[in-house]
Amino acid sequence: MKVAVTGASGIQGMSAMIYLLEQSDVEKILATDYYNLARLEKRIERLGDDRLCMAELDCTNEDASAVAFKGYDVVVNCAHIPSYYLNTTRGALRADSNYIDLGSSGQDKEIFELSDEFRKRNRTAITSMGTAPGLSNVMAVYCMNKIDKVDSIDFMWGVVDIVPPEQHTRPLYWGYGLDGIMSLVSDKSLVYEDGELKQEEPRSRPEIYNFKPPVGPQMVAGFPHPEPRHLSESFPEKEIKHIMYRQAFDADSEMKYRFLRDLGFANQTTPIDVRGTKVIPFQVLWALLEGLPPEEKRQAHIVSEGNCIVRGWKDGGRIEVKLMIRTSPDSDMHRRYTSRGAFGSYRTGICGAMAGVLCGRGLIENKGVYRPELCIPPELYIGEQVKVGMEVEESITHIL
Repeated sequence: MKVAVTGASGIQGMSAMIYLLEQSDVEKILATDYYNLARLEKRIERLGDDRLCMAELDCTNEDASAVAFKGYDVVVNCAHIPSYYLNTTRGALRADSNYIDLGSSGQDKEIFELSDEFRKRNRTAITSMGTAPGLSNVMAVYCMNKIDKVDSIDFMWGVVDIVPPEQHTRPLYWGYGLDGIMSLVSDKSLVYEDGELKQEEPRSRPEIYNFKPPVGPQMVAGFPHPEPRHLSESFPEKEIKHIMYRQAFDADSEMKYRFLRDLGFANQTTPIDVRGTKVIPFQVLWALLEGLPPEEKRQAHIVSEGNCIVRGWKDGGRIEVKLMIRTSPDSDMHRRYTSRGAFGSYRTGICGAMAGVLCGRGLIENKGVYRPELCIPPELYIGEQVKVGMEVEESITHIL
């Protein structure tokens, strides 16, 4: 199979390429980028595999994308391109390729309108197939399949630097796109309850959740993640009473993200006047962070752990099914990926590429445009997570 990866110079593009190179049936990978070609070239050199080829591509350009993707079985879109995901999806459609993205930034409706066209071409497009949403949605279905009647679905996620802040010389780290983090801590939390999708204050309903060591207890709080909307829309017949996604950062990062948000640095669109010059606050923050000197003590060591907890009824009794998946700092997989250049909270790229490989192998039967929970066989996908080396634990508790 031949796979095209966009945004290949970034955190998720790098991990997607590493995963794809580990698959013996992937014969060619087109690695594309537009703004960071020098960085992409260095990363391809580091990977050192003849199956990789590099190209400059503005994947927001539909015509250019259609040409670049021609002849590739799957497109895995790892580029962060708000307002332009539809263009890249159309490019993949015109190239007669299957398509995966890690998130569509609110363009779901327009992308779903292409479903008939993908179906006519016997192709599959899966949107929002990252870690969360994406893997999280599949985890929910995996757990739901073990329950007769579902009452609630809770996601308890953690992206935590386990190195104490005093052991860093750099003042800030982030496990995935900082622009995304700043939006997530600023926007209203999303909750589905009793048939209604609700918006609450940012970081609502905080509580302490005990993650596995070395992370341990951390404060999780609400996010505007779309899982409550996705799952309630995908499974209305189940009449689920409660769905919510909450996430933890380490305490130092949480404090700093909130501080920067409250100062106004989450603003990524509206210029402000600084002595007669119009500047966008987030761009100023980003420029300052890019200019920081290298770390002189310990690099961040970020653990990403996701828990899906589904409660309901089975054979007349109360039951809780929990599925935990994480990248462990001591795992062979973590050492394998970081030694090849993966960094930060890198597993989102793996999750997208994994779905792309399943498409390329013909193991996802549904043709058209889908969310992950409606087309990906959950047992098969979770099995692939185990194979790649993710730490996976399932627990079932019968409640008396």
